[in-house]
Amino acid sequence: MDYREWLEKAYEFLEEAQDDVKRGRYWLACFHAQHFAELVLKGLLVKLVGSYPFIHSLVELLEALEALGYRVGDEVYTVAEALEKHYTRARYPSRGVAVYDERVARRCIAYAERIKRLVEEILRGEEEKPA
Repeated sequence: MDYREWLEKAYEFLEEAQDDVKRGRYWLACFHAQHFAELVLKGLLVKLVGSYPFIHSLVELLEALEALGYRVGDEVYTVAEALEKHYTRARYPSRGVAVYDERVARRCIAYAERIKRLVEEILRGEEEKPA
């Protein structure tokens, strides 16, 4: 399993989220932002341990990173918790009342970007480790 395939797919979801905002598909931008975060975290776990948990919870994926000794930090957990709910809420109207507007969509993308920075920091650290 090649982690780069996971990252490639993840980044396509982030691009879609940004395009969704331009097209006024705010609910879809939030879903795509969540899905980016999920795939990029799973891709990182594939790189680090060769597998990933079969879950959609961003918080649990971050906990898996911490279990491996990586520092995640409260800020990242906070954005993961905020973004995680959009996996179902954005797709299923009966999952709670949510107003999807440009402000919410841009915030979801900003949350995804924060998780992206964490993943990139960890990947850089892995590349710098002696073989």
